[in-house]
Amino acid sequence: MKKILVAVMAVAAICLTSCNGKTDKGAAADSTNVALNQGAIDAEAEATTLTAKLAEQLKNADPAQVQSILEEAKAKIAELIAKGDTEAAAAYKAKIDAFLTENTETLKTVAAGNATLSTLVTTITTMPIDAAAAVEGTADAIKEGAENKVKEVKEGAENKVKEVKENAENKVNEAVDNQKKKAGEAIDNAAADAKKKLGL
Repeated sequence: MKKILVAVMAVAAICLTSCNGKTDKGAAADSTNVALNQGAIDAEAEATTLTAKLAEQLKNADPAQVQSILEEAKAKIAELIAKGDTEAAAAYKAKIDAFLTENTETLKTVAAGNATLSTLVTTITTMPIDAAAAVEGTADAIKEGAENKVKEVKEGAENKVKEVKENAENKVNEAVDNQKKKAGEAIDNAAADAKKKLGL
């Protein structure tokens, strides 16, 4: 009888331990999810503050301030992606995108003639949240920059060669003109001396 009682108590203890283990794991998972969700909530709140500032500057029709605030938004999204916090980045960007979409016409008016500001708006709305895509986009930008630099250097070299050639041609033409002038003067002088000797 005592053996049966001991066995029952042992089984009960195992069940209690197992249940506690599951509860602890569940609590840990819930804690992690709360932390992740809190990051997104904080990012969204920060984006809300920024869009309020942006709305004020759009009202003032100040393109310089609008550009400055959008640069700040772009940098924040990139920072969150770099940290690997894509949930927060997505929440932040969604808030900014919604504002930009709602104020498209006002932005067009304020950005009129400002290509940099217009490009910045497009860049933000098309920024990839996926870290790999972001890296790929950066690599493409670096590649494009390098290609443009090579093109720039090549065009500079071609222009320099053209300039040297033109300078050389100008000097040759100048030398020929001087020689013609000197030859003409020599002929005139010789003719004058001949007339003088002949008493003409």
